[in-house]
Amino acid sequence: LETERLSLRQMEAGDLELIYRLYSDAEILRYSPFGVMDRAAAEAHLQRILQDWASPAPVNLEFAVLRREDMAPIGRCHIEPDPETDTAMIGCHLLQEFWRQGYATEICRTLMDYSFETLGVHRVNALCNPENRGSRRVLEKCGMRQEGLLKKHTWHDGQWKDCAVYGRLKTNHA
Repeated sequence: LETERLSLRQMEAGDLELIYRLYSDAEILRYSPFGVMDRAAAEAHLQRILQDWASPAPVNLEFAVLRREDMAPIGRCHIEPDPETDTAMIGCHLLQEFWRQGYATEICRTLMDYSFETLGVHRVNALCNPENRGSRRVLEKCGMRQEGLLKKHTWHDGQWKDCAVYGRLKTNHA
């Protein structure tokens, strides 16, 4: 997948350093429902991603995000298609030095376009911690609306956290 500034490609075995940098940074994971990973955990996570891509019907399409100007890896994103509900869940993480530059919005729009136009789903969803104002702004810029709040839904940092549910229907996609 290509955007004006980014290239999104299937994760590869050589993406371990990117995965490790993303998942070992507590600030990047501040609002995420999973904890910081050491190198071994990051490697095991990457192996699961690669195994999923190798299956006939992947349940999680995990992409490396590269800056097109120099092909530097800046993050990861994913689409989780759900054929039973004809929906797709999207999400992304960026390395801190690439925050607040519009990349997350560019990624979100691209994942939504791909989900609606290529996967043919009728609905795209996203979840985020309600305290994560940056992610909420990105989702809203992409035309998603908060549709609900799951109280004490996700265990993180030793406590239950709320989770905001965002969505957009294909009929509202321009």
